[in-house]
Order: sequence, then C-alpha cells, then structure tokens
Amino acid sequence: MAAGRRWGIVLLCGLLGACANVGYLPSEGQGVLLPAKPGTKRVVDGMDVWTRGGPDRPAWVLGTVTETRGKGPIGGGGTLLGLVKQAKKRHADAVILLQKQSQWVGDAIYEFVLPDWEVNREALLVVYRHSQGAAGSRVAGRPR
Repeated sequence: MAAGRRWGIVLLCGLLGACANVGYLPSEGQGVLLPAKPGTKRVVDGMDVWTRGGPDRPAWVLGTVTETRGKGPIGGGGTLLGLVKQAKKRHADAVILLQKQSQWVGDAIYEFVLPDWEVNREALLVVYRHSQGAAGSRVAGRPR
C-alpha cells in the first residue's frame, strides 16, 4: 500500500474518532431525590427530555453526562439523540438538560487556521420514583 494512502486512512480514522466526546459522572453517596415540579419536555426516541424545569414526578439522579461535538461536516453538532443514547445505556428513564454551550475553536498550523464550532451539552440522568403498589414497577427506594 502506498505511504500516502496509508496516511490518508490514518487521518480519516482520527477525524471520525474525534467527532464526539462523552463523559459520565455517577452520583455518589446517599443519592438525590428530585421533587416533582412543573417543566417542559420533549420525547426523543421514546425517552422524556426535560428542557426547562424538571420532571412532573419525583426522580432519583443517576449521574451527569456531558457531550462535546463539533458542528462541522463530520461532527454533525450536539444532538439530544446522543444524550438519550447515553441515558438508555445507563438504564435512565429521563434526561434533564442543564446547559448547552457553543464555542468557536480552531487550530493554527503555520499560518493556516482550521476553525470550527463546538457544542457542549450537560444533562442529568434520572430514574422516576415509582409507587410501591404498582405491579411490575421498580422498587420505590434509590436505584442501584
């Protein structure tokens, strides 16, 4: 294989691998039970995503997820679907958006600049507290 083609494949793999950066911090200690309060939500891929306020029923906080994506042609921008995917992976019932931030980033290589936008999202992953009497529901205590 020609050296130029090999470097092209390595560069492409590096660019595709750097599209999204996801971090997760589980809640520690006693756990936090959020009280029910009014809010607005969207349903994304079958999961509640609370955009303002909070859930309309008590919920346990599982942890915080952060996602950073580029808005360029490869990154595709930060999406709610990415957060929902992480929430489902951790068996959450809903996502509560905390913040969304966009920033201008770029690298200077000699005098050539490669600018791009980057989107950072942060959200809480929660499990709804179900009543003890409901058949087939989760335990009313803190989830493990």
